[in-house]
Amino acid sequence: MTSNRIIEGEPLLEIENLSTSFFTREGTIKAVQDSSFSIRPGEVLGVVGESGSGKSVTALSVMGLVPYPGRVTTGSIRYHGQELLNMSEEELRDLRGDRIAMIFQDPASALNPLMTIGNQVEELLAAHGTMSRNTMWDLTLDSLRSVGMPEPRMIMDSYPWQLSGGMCQRVMLAMMLIMEPELLIADEPTSSLDTTLQAEMLEQIYALSRDHGTAVILITHNLGVVARVADRVLVMYGGRMMEEAETVALYKRPAHPYTWALLNAVPRLDDPLGRDLRPVPGQPPDLKDPVDECPFIPRCNKATNECRTSPMPPLKLIEPDHSVACYNPIFQEDRVERESD
Repeated sequence: MTSNRIIEGEPLLEIENLSTSFFTREGTIKAVQDSSFSIRPGEVLGVVGESGSGKSVTALSVMGLVPYPGRVTTGSIRYHGQELLNMSEEELRDLRGDRIAMIFQDPASALNPLMTIGNQVEELLAAHGTMSRNTMWDLTLDSLRSVGMPEPRMIMDSYPWQLSGGMCQRVMLAMMLIMEPELLIADEPTSSLDTTLQAEMLEQIYALSRDHGTAVILITHNLGVVARVADRVLVMYGGRMMEEAETVALYKRPAHPYTWALLNAVPRLDDPLGRDLRPVPGQPPDLKDPVDECPFIPRCNKATNECRTSPMPPLKLIEPDHSVACYNPIFQEDRVERESD
């Protein structure tokens, strides 16, 4: 199910110079800085990076759900050309769950432990439409069956704390499938699933994009997941955008040293027997009052004096549909040399 589609058309969601910070007594944590990207209907955008890179905060910024003491400080988030940051809470509630939906990283905590699964799904349907209770019941059953939920009637009468993490994840996906949103943000949707269930979940998400034209922002640590379903990939680090490219181009020609390090850290079946794993050296950056420079410098083996004395480099186009924020990107001759090491 490797994606090689070319998605065209006007953007559904446009994010421009987005910055989101958390204001604490210890200092300002700049979780996302100057991020700009867009996504079109039917496109699957993979967002990858280590923990703390700003992936989930970007998603919460789009949903208008950044928790206190955080807030969007600058930038623009436009949906169908309409500025979401200027919307009232009531207007955002009408969008959320209906046209813009999100599967959260911890599905169990996203569900109300005091309500049965059936009541929670029916509450979502009632909030965004008018239909009889019998119709809502039938839709809920059909949706749970569509995600492969065993004994859906029993699940509808169960509480979230009675279900496994994987079952809660399926419930969240079923709720999203019912509404058929225009934009689905999936934050680590396969993190609590085994390999078989991961494949099924990815197929459901990809089918939603393929069959209904839903735009999907897929947030994950798993580069294999991205290679399997994403049309385009965005690499984040330290709250910054490091690289953006079509999936095939990114995997074949990674240009940022961080992207290269991430791909190099993935175990491969064709690696020589006994070869050590190659983790990314060092630790992620401290985002409290960061300096204006590339956050990957302390871990980068290609950093130069220009990197250390210059502000954060902007994303620059190095080939069609492939941009990188780096003063010293990796080119083909570097890749050949490293592969022979």
